[in-house]
Amino acid sequence: MSDAYQDVCEDVRSKAMMYFNQGYNCAQAVALSNVEMLKGQTDGIIQLAAGFGHGISAGCACGALTGGVMAISLLLANPDTKGFDKEISETAAKLHQRFVNEFGQACCSGLRKKLSPLKNARCKEITGTTAAMTMELVLAAKIKKSTPV
Repeated sequence: MSDAYQDVCEDVRSKAMMYFNQGYNCAQAVALSNVEMLKGQTDGIIQLAAGFGHGISAGCACGALTGGVMAISLLLANPDTKGFDKEISETAAKLHQRFVNEFGQACCSGLRKKLSPLKNARCKEITGTTAAMTMELVLAAKIKKSTPV
């Protein structure tokens, strides 16, 4: 990945951590930072992701991960995308795998049990890292899509 793309990934990481510090949940911070960076238009993102923090408030499916999947879907889908989209599904699966490789699991409650008393600091780091991973995967998918086969 070029320096310019790495800079974008670092910018989205910082932006996600800033949103987390401002009180947005992990899903909101990841989705908002990615969509804002590439689309500019963020209407409805905060509301859409509001229920996904703290593992959908049920303890599993880390909100940062689900926020990343929301961003992937919004940034790669066309307005007429219906049902299963192979590119989106593959990109979401790659994010899930990278997340598990990085953090050991995708379950919020499991991650939070491992965090010690520094929950917010660790969750903020997970949020920033996931935002950057999401951006990297979206950019790679967009490049692949624009490259003739």
